[in-house]
Amino acid sequence: MIAKILTMLLGLTLILAVACGSSPAAPEATTASVTEPTTAPAMGETSQPTATPQVAAPPAEVEVNPGKLTWMIANFGNERFDYIFAAGGGHDYSRIVHGFLISTDLKEGRRVFAPGIATKWEISGDGLTWTLTIREGVKFHDGADVTAEDVLWTLRHELGPQALDYGATQTLNHIMDRIEQTGPNQVSVTTKVPATELPERISDASGVWLGLVLPKRATLHDEKEEAAYDRNPIGAGPMRLVGHTQAQVMKFERFDDFYHQPKNGFDTDKRVNFTELDLFLVPEESTRVAALRSGEADIAPISIPSREQVEAGGGRVIFGKEGVVFRIEMPGCWKPQFPCHDQRVRQALNYAIDKELMRDQLYGGPEVMQVKGWSYATPSTIGYSPDLDPFPYDPDKARQLLSDAGYPGGEGFGKLVINTRVSPSLPLLPESAQLAADMWRRELGLDVEVIVGDKAAYNKILNFTEDFYGQIAWQDNETRIDAVGIVKNSYGNPDRHRRAHNDPELFALTQKTMAILDPVEQEKALNSTYQRLRDEAYEIWLGYLNIPWGVGPRIQTWEPYPLAFYPSALHTITLN
Repeated sequence: MIAKILTMLLGLTLILAVACGSSPAAPEATTASVTEPTTAPAMGETSQPTATPQVAAPPAEVEVNPGKLTWMIANFGNERFDYIFAAGGGHDYSRIVHGFLISTDLKEGRRVFAPGIATKWEISGDGLTWTLTIREGVKFHDGADVTAEDVLWTLRHELGPQALDYGATQTLNHIMDRIEQTGPNQVSVTTKVPATELPERISDASGVWLGLVLPKRATLHDEKEEAAYDRNPIGAGPMRLVGHTQAQVMKFERFDDFYHQPKNGFDTDKRVNFTELDLFLVPEESTRVAALRSGEADIAPISIPSREQVEAGGGRVIFGKEGVVFRIEMPGCWKPQFPCHDQRVRQALNYAIDKELMRDQLYGGPEVMQVKGWSYATPSTIGYSPDLDPFPYDPDKARQLLSDAGYPGGEGFGKLVINTRVSPSLPLLPESAQLAADMWRRELGLDVEVIVGDKAAYNKILNFTEDFYGQIAWQDNETRIDAVGIVKNSYGNPDRHRRAHNDPELFALTQKTMAILDPVEQEKALNSTYQRLRDEAYEIWLGYLNIPWGVGPRIQTWEPYPLAFYPSALHTITLN
C-alpha cells in the first residue's frame, strides 16, 4: 500500500498557499520587555525611552529598479483586507498593504521582534497591561498620519470583546478587559489574565495579521463601511493597492513614504527596490512553472519535482525556512474510555511513524521537510532545543509500549480514525495521514481509517464538538517566534473544549510558565515545560516544512524570512 501511495504521489503537485470602549485608567506600567524578547531588561529594570532606533550614520539610498515584479500564488482566500473578516486567509497580500505595530528582523539567523509602528511595548508589573508607544511620522497610503487614535480604533475593532459578534474568534477577545489611549502617543491593552503572547499576536511574524493598523472610522462595526474599505484599502505597508480584479490579480505600487527607512532612524531600509508588483492568482502549478520558464512570472510556489523545469529555464529554487508545521492532535484523550488515555499508547503511536521515510519519499528530502521541533516549537521558536525533536522511529519500542498498555498486536484497540483535510499551506496533508495509517497497521496491527473532510466542517467539529474525541486530528499550523499563546490554549486552559489534557498538575505548570514576565527566565521555563509536555505525547509531531519558491532569472537576490509561508522580506528582492 505504501509503495502504491508513493508511486501515485510522484504525479501530485506541492500546492502551497501563499496558505477588544473607554474605562478607568490602566495600572501604572513597569517596563518588562521591549523589542527583542531575549535581550529585554528584567522585571524592575527600566529601559531607556527612545522614540526610534538610533544609528551612527544613515545607509546609502538604494537604487529603485523602474521595473515590475510579477508574483504568482495559489490562493487569494476571500480577498478581504481586514483580518477579522479574512477567514484566516489574506496572508499573501496583507503584509504588502499593511504596516504592523511590531516588526521583525533577523538576528544571528533567528527572526526576532523589532520596533514597527510601535517603538516600544511594555508590560505592567501585574502582567495584565501592555502599553504601546506609537511612532510619530508614519503615513497611510493616502498621506494621512498614523495616530494613536487609529491604533486605538484598530485594536478595539479587532480585539475588543464585541468583535466576537462580527469577526473571527480570537482567544484574546475572550480575555480582553479594556483598550484605551493613555497618552498622546500611547495605547494600553488590559486583559483579565496575563497575555504575554500579545507581542507575537500583533507582529508581522504572527500567523494572523491582527497587528495591522487601519484608519479609524466612526463605528467599530458597520458592514457598509467595511465593504467600502475592501474596495479601497488604505494601509501603512510598503506598497499600496492600485488595482484589483477579483480572483485574478492585485496590482501594487511602491510607497515611497513607508516608515521603515533611514530618515526615521532605522539602520535598514525596508522599502521595496522595485516600482510595481502584480500578484496573480494561479492555482495550477504547471501554469506557474511554465510562466517562470517563459519569464511571465518572477516568483511562484512550486514543488520539488518541478525544480528541474525551473532551473532549465534559467531559474532556481529559494527556500523559506520553517514555513509550516504538522499539528497532529489527539482530542479527548483525557477521557479514560479511550485507549489514548494511556501515555504508553500515545508514545507508541509516535515511535511507530518513520518520519525520515515520509520526509524522503513524500516530500523529497530534508530541503523541504525537517524532522525537528515539538509541535509549535521549531528551531526559531523561543524555548526550542534539540531535546524537543520528534521521537525516533523505533517500531520495537512502539510494539512493546502498546503491549504494556494492554493492546498486544493491536488486539482490543478498536478502530483508530484519522480525520484530516486538504491544506492550502501544507501540501499532501491527507497523503501524509494515509502513510502514517499504513505504518500503524503494519507495525502495531491497528485497524486505521483515514477520513478527509471539508475544512470548514472539520474545524467546526474539532472546535465545538466531541466527535473527534479518541481519534486523530491530522492538520497543519503556522510556525511562530513565540508559541506561548497556542500552548497556553492547549495545555493551560481547563475550560477550553479543545484542551489537550485534564491533568491539574499540567494546567498549573503551563499557567505558571506562561505568566513569567522576564523574557530570559521565561525562555528557560518554556524549554523545560515544553519537554515535560513532549514526554506526555498528547500530540504526534513529525517536523516542519520549508517553503520552496521558484524564482526566475530576473531575481538577483531574495532572502525570505524564516517562519513565513507567505511572501516575506520583499525589501531584500533586487531585480536584474
